[in-house]
Amino acid sequence: MYSYHFREWLSFFYFYCIFGWCFESTYVSVKNHKLTNRGFLRGPWLPLYGSGAILVLWLTLPFQGTPALVYIVGALGATVLEYATGEIMVRFFKVRYWDYSDQHIQYKGHICLSSSIAWGFLSLLMVYVVHKPVEQFIFWMHEEVVSVLTFVITVCIVYDFSNAFRKAMDLRALLIQAEQIKDELERRALEKKRLLEATAAFAKAAVADSIDEKKEKLEEKLETEILQLKERQEQLKERMIKNAENLLMQNPGSRFMTAAASAAEIRERIQMRKNRKSI
Repeated sequence: MYSYHFREWLSFFYFYCIFGWCFESTYVSVKNHKLTNRGFLRGPWLPLYGSGAILVLWLTLPFQGTPALVYIVGALGATVLEYATGEIMVRFFKVRYWDYSDQHIQYKGHICLSSSIAWGFLSLLMVYVVHKPVEQFIFWMHEEVVSVLTFVITVCIVYDFSNAFRKAMDLRALLIQAEQIKDELERRALEKKRLLEATAAFAKAAVADSIDEKKEKLEEKLETEILQLKERQEQLKERMIKNAENLLMQNPGSRFMTAAASAAEIRERIQMRKNRKSI
């Protein structure tokens, strides 16, 4: 049974945040043949892994003597946490930071069977192999050293999170604006279509001459408005490039939860600019 003070739980949380970042960044870097700093934050920590580790340690307390139950409980607990985190981030930021939609057995792109199976094995690895040495190392360190380290890491993570949160909210605002412009473009295009249909109907009625001038003015006005909207749309995409570069490059599978802007397009523009700079 675990009997830890808050400082020790916090130390374990930070250790697994950093361990998770090392694991995830290495896996994605090898998979994509390119160094990738994974996660929502810029620093070397993934709070999802830290939270998952603490949750699994706590949930598996009654089942430490039964590896099968540790596997099942760990897999279920981590899967629920992954789903809840993914759903909250999609609803709050309008961005999917990871996406399992291409997996055969998945749910809403947040969780999938292969990931849950991996969580189970990681739970076994942590409970029976990793955690004991980690625990011994934390206990071996002087209390004052642990206190200073946890304080410094806390300050760094809070600062990192506040910056990441602000940028994510800025991006959310841009995505909402892009959606509004998209809707307005569709409305203007529909107005133009109806204008052309009305002109054709009047032409059949042999009264086209009387409305030609009005039709030209209306068409010119619509074209100007559509052009202005497209310019605003392009400006928003440029702002997205500046705002979302870290997010998109650190999370290769991420995508925007709006039809108005494509994460793949913004990511491609970012990469093209990087390629031009390297020439």
